[in-house]
Amino acid sequence: MTGAAVPVVELDARLLAAGPAAVRAALADRLGEPTLVVLDDLGPLDPAAVLALRELPVVVAGRGPVDPLLSSALDVVLDDAGQHARLAAGFARAPVAGVAAALLLRTSGDDWWAGLVRESATYSMLQGGAEFRRWREGRAASPPVPDREPRVRVTAHGRVTEVTLSRPSRHNALDLRMRDELYAALDATPGPIVLLGDGPSFCSGGDLDEFGTFPDPAIAHLVRLTRSVAARIAGAAERIVVGVHGMCLGAGIELPAFARHVVAADDARLGLPELGLGLIPGAGGTVSLPARIGRHRCLALLLVDGTIPGPVALEWGLVDEVVPRAQLRARCFEIATTL
Repeated sequence: MTGAAVPVVELDARLLAAGPAAVRAALADRLGEPTLVVLDDLGPLDPAAVLALRELPVVVAGRGPVDPLLSSALDVVLDDAGQHARLAAGFARAPVAGVAAALLLRTSGDDWWAGLVRESATYSMLQGGAEFRRWREGRAASPPVPDREPRVRVTAHGRVTEVTLSRPSRHNALDLRMRDELYAALDATPGPIVLLGDGPSFCSGGDLDEFGTFPDPAIAHLVRLTRSVAARIAGAAERIVVGVHGMCLGAGIELPAFARHVVAADDARLGLPELGLGLIPGAGGTVSLPARIGRHRCLALLLVDGTIPGPVALEWGLVDEVVPRAQLRARCFEIATTL
């Protein structure tokens, strides 16, 4: 076993045949510290040792192909050696948030509301942590700009309602006003809904100028659940079609992933940038993305800094089809009329 400059431990996978005591002993000096454990070539497995590994508060990565027994203990499945290096570098940005995300995903279930509650509580806890504080202290907030324009536009087209994010100058960054207007629009709209975004991007994620401005993270947890757009989309998933384009970051893919039909334009780039802020997804991504792409890929998307293009998202199942940008709106309406 060898350590690295970043909190990464290379673990001899033969320990998984030696029993749970050997696994715990090998990691004893790292427990209590946020750590990425990378297993080398996998061999015979002791079920009790795998269970012990699953119960440790660390991120566990292993190179595929993976034994089904070990899959429950792994948080990330590595495809190649290059991904190992990218994963380690990404994890080192915010190890505490990385471990929190891994534990949340590892213990997830099928109840989406329970998942939203657990995600929000974890998100709020991290807002009080050192990693998020360092990000805030290192970022200069943009001066406020008076803006009374509506954040969401609602247009009826027969039995289909078009709901459009309308803050194009900020790539439809989701601020509190947009959240509340979108929540109200979804709550008040019966029948099929097409959800789109104005401007160059569907949604670039949460408005960074508002991150951490709520004075009490515990109260923010309750407010987040009271005005949960994720819950609104999840509860009406069968009648919502989302068309995404441009940058779809954070909430810009976490919310669409709840819908049953997600169409991506060929210029779409999708990603989860929250770890760079010392946080985890907070718009439902630890619930919606695993349901579509599995928890291993969800955590890899969070830990490895960057985005994926529409065709990769289609291959994974994060979106349901990819069309030319000029055809996005028409294709969404075509689907909505059949609902």
